[in-house]
Amino acid sequence: MNRGWFKRLFAGGANEGDHVPRASEVREDPLPPDRLADEMRQVQADLIAGRNEVALARVEVLARSNPDEPEVQAHWGISRYLTGDTAGAIDPLMAAVRLNPENARAYYFLSATLAAENRLEDALTAVRNALAYAPRTQSYLVLAGNLSGRLGAVEDAARYLNDAWDLDHDALAPLQQLEILAQQTLKANRVYERSPKIAEARRRVINRLLAAYRKKGLDAEQLTGLIALLSASQERFSLAVEIATAATAFEPMRRDLAQQVFLALWAAGERERALRFAETCYEREPDAGAYREPMWSVWLATGHEQWTAAWRMWTEDLYASKPHVYPQTVPLWDGEPVGKRKILVLQDQGIGDTIIGFRFLPLLAARGIRFDWWVNTPLAELAAEVPGYENMIRVSHLPDPLDYDCAFVVPPFGLIAALHLSRDEIRNPPVVRPPADRAPELRARVRALPGVRIGLVYGGNPQRRDDWLRSLPWAFLEMLARIEGVSWVNLMVDDRPDKPRAIERLKMLDLMPEVRDFADTACVVDELDAVVAVDCSVAHLAGNLAKPLWVLAPTICDWRWQVGDDTQPWWPTARLLRSEAPGQWKRPLAEIEPELRAFVRERTVA
Repeated sequence: MNRGWFKRLFAGGANEGDHVPRASEVREDPLPPDRLADEMRQVQADLIAGRNEVALARVEVLARSNPDEPEVQAHWGISRYLTGDTAGAIDPLMAAVRLNPENARAYYFLSATLAAENRLEDALTAVRNALAYAPRTQSYLVLAGNLSGRLGAVEDAARYLNDAWDLDHDALAPLQQLEILAQQTLKANRVYERSPKIAEARRRVINRLLAAYRKKGLDAEQLTGLIALLSASQERFSLAVEIATAATAFEPMRRDLAQQVFLALWAAGERERALRFAETCYEREPDAGAYREPMWSVWLATGHEQWTAAWRMWTEDLYASKPHVYPQTVPLWDGEPVGKRKILVLQDQGIGDTIIGFRFLPLLAARGIRFDWWVNTPLAELAAEVPGYENMIRVSHLPDPLDYDCAFVVPPFGLIAALHLSRDEIRNPPVVRPPADRAPELRARVRALPGVRIGLVYGGNPQRRDDWLRSLPWAFLEMLARIEGVSWVNLMVDDRPDKPRAIERLKMLDLMPEVRDFADTACVVDELDAVVAVDCSVAHLAGNLAKPLWVLAPTICDWRWQVGDDTQPWWPTARLLRSEAPGQWKRPLAEIEPELRAFVRERTVA
């Protein structure tokens, strides 16, 4: 057992040596061993039968008579956890593992309890202790995988979940959690699958669940897994949406089921249905993170009157749930007066989102607030051109604000709520471009191209889970090849299987192998006449440089390209063309061709 961890959990409370919780200060006479065993068997039977409240009442009596029995403390904590009292479950479960340091089941429920209280690192330590005594227990491995993924340790998560699957190839839980890991990281599920047999096992499980669903229905756990597994498949995505739509009426609704239902509806572009569902869940449990996230997602995308409040919820929830992304040594800045103290503004999202966020920093400086600025290395040189900061922190790892005398931390989008910014205040951003003398050779090669110079990103990372939703079909490239007077420039860095063929078909200039970072990419884009791109970071880079921009976006309801009816919420030069259905691009392709031809004619005449 990790003794340092154990002592830290008791910090601020009773001394570890005498910390044995009791249901009452009045201690009853202890039951003899045979009576106690009978009572404990009844408690266990109640729990197995789902009579959790009955079990809790029974075990609380035992906690008064036999508080020093580890199984009494363990089942008291388990009963509290199962009846929803997660905070009250921690002390008895801690007492159980102190009294019996090899009680793997108590460690497991302690882990689940700590996770419910959002104490993720402690929860992971607890379940690892459980695995030390019961290493081949599937539920323990699944929980370890879930927690590792939530803490950003994706390789550990994949290892735990593959080990769990190895124990039972037809079990739903490991496959479901592998899918959730793929959702969290936006990676294709095959990235995390150690065995080629997992794909076939997933098909078997899906078919088994579908047969049961059509015959007699599924419970909440099975329904959650089915929607998650179906959502990963282009061929079966419409079925996932159909089942998710029906599941909006499922009672009693569970948080994990609600998340999968919402994600399926959201990805399919079912904005109104997703809005109604999110509101229903949020009204039921407004403090539950699983219901807060869909609610603020909808508010952001629809331009709701709670739009600014939604950014505060976004920031608070991500800060609380991702300690590996946000430094925990200083508080999150919420807009309180800081005087002469400094704030660390840091990148917490992808490159495209961070480029959107450039506009907030000058507004912070205009209010006389001191701040330092940190982003990941690929974006650092371009981000250094954003005005207003005192110190550009140039380290490759997440910095500790205290090392730079910063008293608070905040991500760029956290500044919307902290500064009470309206949508009008952030609509027309300043252009952030690299120095004119950077990458002169790249610039010269773009300028030397004949005709109208248009940059192109027709697809994203093929290892992404949603690649089929956002990447364009070959017919799109054939259409572009028919437009005369254009010199196409490749802006895609991902190695798609058809990329060499696409470069050859459009006779594209490809400078990406020579590009070192996003500042170099910005130099290339800066010399272009326009950009055509799928939803990606380069599209936001083009918008930042005020280039005419056509964005071909998937059906996903998202604030990045549309807020309510506003299709230019961040970039005034962007033209949004959205797929008419998941993975279907006939309508946007028909719209963009005449627009590009007209643009080329205008630029050629000029």
